[in-house]
Amino acid sequence: IKSNNNSIIPHKFNETTQCQCWWWDSVAKGYRKWWKEIEENGNGGLGVGAKKVSNKLLELAEIRQGDHVLDIATGYGEPAITAAQCVGSDGNVLAIDISSQMLEIAKERSILLGLQNIEFKEADAERLHDYLPQSFFDVALCRWGLMLLPNLNNVLKNIHSSLFPGGRFAAAVWSHPSKVPLISLAMNTVREQLKMPTLVQLPSSIAAVPGPFRLADVNVLVNSFIKAGFTGVHAESLTVSFELASAEDYVYCKELSASINAMLSNEVEERKEEIWKAVAEEAARKYTDNTTGCIRLDNEVICIVGKKNEKE
Repeated sequence: IKSNNNSIIPHKFNETTQCQCWWWDSVAKGYRKWWKEIEENGNGGLGVGAKKVSNKLLELAEIRQGDHVLDIATGYGEPAITAAQCVGSDGNVLAIDISSQMLEIAKERSILLGLQNIEFKEADAERLHDYLPQSFFDVALCRWGLMLLPNLNNVLKNIHSSLFPGGRFAAAVWSHPSKVPLISLAMNTVREQLKMPTLVQLPSSIAAVPGPFRLADVNVLVNSFIKAGFTGVHAESLTVSFELASAEDYVYCKELSASINAMLSNEVEERKEEIWKAVAEEAARKYTDNTTGCIRLDNEVICIVGKKNEKE
């Protein structure tokens, strides 16, 4: 599976995956602009933004020097880059994603850091068995990707097969919409403006459809891991806070959300601006910190880890 360091190996996808690729490629420009703010939240990499989740996953997975690591749905390179910095020159990381545009950002980040132990592959997580050897990795990671995969059970089984006996898999998913204002605030406000049901008003069957809150039920998540063969499954919640200077800054989500942009695709530009103004007003009304005047969004993340039996 090895090629030149920092290369991106292309792969052919089916029609459904190609559509998902287009969605992520369409917002890659926004992530290129905002990834550092998302990861560090303006605090110099102190782990108060999304970086906090990467650090937690490495802790749960018991990452060690020399480990071989697989990062699934790496996006702009997390937690792959964080893991590469931990496993050292004797270890290595293979980071996969379906979006070539997102992988380009990840590649650029790794080059700037001088990392020589990380490789990027344009690949579908649902077809790991087609191009990855079994019992190869010490650790697998996935940050905010599992809930977007249509065939979750198959993916988990493939991840399980790719691990050495005793290997660990740690993942993070979003909790209930009411506990994740970073996403749900904009989504609900836009849906209200368009006279559509809000996230909490959608039928329970929506949980079966890939989306950010699909695995918010911890029991469903844990049972999925167990069904795939993982043992010692443990899940815990983590609070990740984001502070923004103003409510208008929160509207940067319009550059990152393909789903919201799709909902607004039939609206004229003037109407779009009205709707995004309503999003900013709602953020100011609900989440202004009276002490600092900033917008503070506290979000709940579910982190989970499981192991492959030593005797397999």
